[in-house]
Amino acid sequence: MGDPDRLLPVQRRVFRALPLLPCRCRLLLPALPGDARADAQHGARRRGSAGAVPCTLDARLRAVPRAAPARARAVRGAAADGAGTVLRRAARHRDAREGARRAHQAQGLLQLLRQRLYEYLTDRPAGATPEELLDLVFAAQGRDPEFGARFLATLLGADPRFRFDAEDGRWRARVHDALARPLADVPFVAVDLETTGDGPAGSGIIEIGAVRVEGGRLGESFVTFVDPGRAIHPFVVRLTGITDAMVAGAPTIAEALPRFLAFARDGVLVAHNAAFDAGHLDAAQRLVAGRPLDLRALCTLKLARRLMPELRRRALDAVAGALGIGAAGRHRALPDARIAAEIFTVFLERAAGRGIARLDQLLDFQQSAVDGRPFVVHVPRARLAEVPATPGVYHLLDREGRLLYVGKAVRLRERLASYFTNARGHSARVLDLIRHTHDFRTTETGSELAAALLEARQIRALKPSYNRQRKHLPRVGFLKLTDRGRYPRLAVTRRLAADRATYLGPFRSLEAAERAQAVLGRVFGLRTCAGRLAPSPEVTPCLSGQVGACTAPCAARVAEAAYGRQVDGFLAFLDGRDGSVLEALAARRDRLAAALRFEAAGGVQRDLDLLEGVRRRRRTLSWVVTRQNFVVLLPTAARDAAHLYAVLGGRLALEARITATADLAAAVAFVRQRFAAYQDVPLRREEVDGTTILAAWLRDGRANDGILLPLNGPDAIVERFDELAVTVRDLRLPGPLPAIDDLA
Repeated sequence: MGDPDRLLPVQRRVFRALPLLPCRCRLLLPALPGDARADAQHGARRRGSAGAVPCTLDARLRAVPRAAPARARAVRGAAADGAGTVLRRAARHRDAREGARRAHQAQGLLQLLRQRLYEYLTDRPAGATPEELLDLVFAAQGRDPEFGARFLATLLGADPRFRFDAEDGRWRARVHDALARPLADVPFVAVDLETTGDGPAGSGIIEIGAVRVEGGRLGESFVTFVDPGRAIHPFVVRLTGITDAMVAGAPTIAEALPRFLAFARDGVLVAHNAAFDAGHLDAAQRLVAGRPLDLRALCTLKLARRLMPELRRRALDAVAGALGIGAAGRHRALPDARIAAEIFTVFLERAAGRGIARLDQLLDFQQSAVDGRPFVVHVPRARLAEVPATPGVYHLLDREGRLLYVGKAVRLRERLASYFTNARGHSARVLDLIRHTHDFRTTETGSELAAALLEARQIRALKPSYNRQRKHLPRVGFLKLTDRGRYPRLAVTRRLAADRATYLGPFRSLEAAERAQAVLGRVFGLRTCAGRLAPSPEVTPCLSGQVGACTAPCAARVAEAAYGRQVDGFLAFLDGRDGSVLEALAARRDRLAAALRFEAAGGVQRDLDLLEGVRRRRRTLSWVVTRQNFVVLLPTAARDAAHLYAVLGGRLALEARITATADLAAAVAFVRQRFAAYQDVPLRREEVDGTTILAAWLRDGRANDGILLPLNGPDAIVERFDELAVTVRDLRLPGPLPAIDDLA
């Protein structure tokens, strides 16, 4: 093989010496993949390697020539087998470590899932169905029910905290097993407190009244004054009639509370707005005994929301009045406790009619939403007190602070409070949103219009997961008399366009625009069908043409000149130049009424009302839909600035906050510079939102909330700059809004 210090390739393989035999007896072996050794003649033995690469085997290995080929092959095979064994063992160790790591991660995930499900079930005394629990774990729809049952059995079956009730097919937390008692066997204690009015402090109670309810009947009662050790608020004195003199010398809370708890014994508390009464009793128990109150509570207010959803007011006297229960002696502890007890007995009967027979089911029912699942609110109610009652935009956020929903409100505080109240009107999607909301943030905008525009921009830019595309936009519609072809068409459209057509609107919705289209088309004989016409006597007209609601130009039943006169009559009616149509309809209405055809006369009257409304809308807003160039000035809610909106060519071209003359000058310069560029240019998709919102604002009569200035040309706003500057100044003053002369 030549010089032993010079290794040559054999079948393009690199050879190395391996000391497996006694000293001085070394054989050439194929190198392991990835190893290479320098060769003076051939360089690196593997493509891509430059120069000498250290070998991973023993550095003392040397190639020995003239080894017996057979023995060399045998040893090479044995060494290769040994090396393969080492590699396989290393791979097994590596796979074992990776498997152990993955198993540890999976075990941690399973522990997290068990804890989350346990926390969920602790809030559900009656348990939850497998489908409900699987919805908390998996997001996908259409799961295999057999897999779901096996998955939950594997996940929860070995955990002693869980129990599956095969009788009703629900998983439960064992901590609630004691609550699975028939309602007929449960003693209840209706309680009411009167307090000093200083919040849920343990020492603020001034009177405790309670009535036991057992077997659906009212039993023994309990009442006592409590000396709070401080003065009673004057409002509470006026409301309850309890004075400082009446509680002077009464038992302290440390003496009265143990007496009440002895009276309640193992009963379940019942109260109207139980959070108030149970909160004061819990504070008192912590003050007296240093531990929380360990009594379950049922709330007749929450039960009224579920059992009497038709009521708008659910105060104690309102619920009692709806049930025919007397409310004498209101705002004293024992009478109010008796009223709550009587209401509760009625609610027990209604609950039984819904199949609720156990205490855990009733506890579950009172805190469930309309979808039967718990109404969970993660946002502290104290946060709502910080929210201003002004127009603005709000963001709802999840546990990690990710954006879920963007909305607008005329009064932010009321709108957010509506989310965190268990109302009947919540849809399944809204309830899911509430359950995932952990925080919110708000932005004041100063006006409802500004809030609507900001909401639209943020939804388009941020794409929140719970906002549906274009669902936030108001529903508006327009009528459009086309100017193309020999036979103009009266059509319905969602938006204004920069063309020469005649527009009517805005209407409250597309449906309202379609009703107006049907009446106007019938009265004036205009076509409403789509497509280009090729008039021919051989064409069969559509239903409108067959019943006489259209003059059927498609079937050549009307000449082009005659149809043009119909269009001229329609435009004359809109402009107020011709009232003959209204007079004819009024005369027809009177004839029908005289013939005792009152239903037909009522239909004609509805047509009259609609036509008069269309003409009135045309008269007040014609400059908006025809010229589509105007400026809106609105005061902010605090009257510290003005909002300016410039609409050019039917699109919202500028929004600006005007606090000084310099701001107004910049806005005027922008409008003058861009006026011509925006004319006769079709609206882009992203420009439609602002136009739609402004159209709805005008439609709803909100124009009375601000100043509207039509623009006849680029210099119109410049010519009235001084007048606008005075108006902006006046918008910041309290009182009625100023007026600009000659506004349409």
